[in-house]
Amino acid sequence: MKGVTKIGTMADWTLEERAAKEKEWRQSLFTLRLQKATGQLDNPMKIKSLRRDIARMKTLESRSAPVPAGAAAGTPSGGGAPAAEAKAPTAAAGEKASPAAKKVAKASGKSASAAKPGAKAKAKA
Repeated sequence: MKGVTKIGTMADWTLEERAAKEKEWRQSLFTLRLQKATGQLDNPMKIKSLRRDIARMKTLESRSAPVPAGAAAGTPSGGGAPAAEAKAPTAAAGEKASPAAKKVAKASGKSASAAKPGAKAKAKA
């Protein structure tokens, strides 16, 4: 695996070294993509390798990021209260719901016409 940087060696770098390396890798990735578009790229696996190295760097940054003081352990937003459920828009009177809306309504326990999103009234002639 030539050219691949292990996450263990990245962990030993200082924050400045990590930032400089990530900037260098992003510039190299841009250059490689440009070469690919113009047909000048010799080894397309270099793109894959760089993308994975950048992902390793981001993973390391997320692992080493300090946790905010008010953040709860189990919530993704960091707040203590769970997010409120979004309500489905209701259909206008006299409309039929689509089969997909009926499945959603059945799963949520609402009527099919109430679960149909973005419904428009049909003109009856």
